[in-house]
Amino acid sequence: MSDYVLVLVSAALVNHLILQRSPLSRPQLHVVGACSALAVMLGLILLQDLIFILQWQDLQLFLLLPLLALQALGLPKLFGQLRPAWRVDNLPSLLLGNTLVLGLLLQLGTLGQWLPSLGWGLAGGLGFWLALALFDDLRQRTDNDDMPIALRGLPIELIGAGVMVMAFSGFNGLFTQ
Repeated sequence: MSDYVLVLVSAALVNHLILQRSPLSRPQLHVVGACSALAVMLGLILLQDLIFILQWQDLQLFLLLPLLALQALGLPKLFGQLRPAWRVDNLPSLLLGNTLVLGLLLQLGTLGQWLPSLGWGLAGGLGFWLALALFDDLRQRTDNDDMPIALRGLPIELIGAGVMVMAFSGFNGLFTQ
């Protein structure tokens, strides 16, 4: 579980730093989170139904990354058709970067059973969504004149990432007993 937490928070921090250059609106942030959660779930289904059945575990990362990349390109288009008010342009490039992180999560989370793997995939995707939303909220709250100049920007975000890792690490072992 601690590997999940570290991967999710570090990926959310990287995404946050990438998104800071061109900030996303709140609906676009939700599209990124929802696409990430769906990509994890679909990746786990592919893992369980294709790779384990065909016994290609040694090739799992090389097979899943292109499939997740195709999902990262297709899911924003699907959300764009379902919710036309949500702008999804420029999201596939960001989601392709998330694909690498989600592939690593799939590599870490192979449990060998379909239902628990799907649950962990959904929890990982929703946790990633939560971490992105928390970083966005942190940026909005610290973007004011009351913040000391020495802490503005990256320093306060790294402090916030450390606090989030400590908070999420509190869940370690919660569901395994």
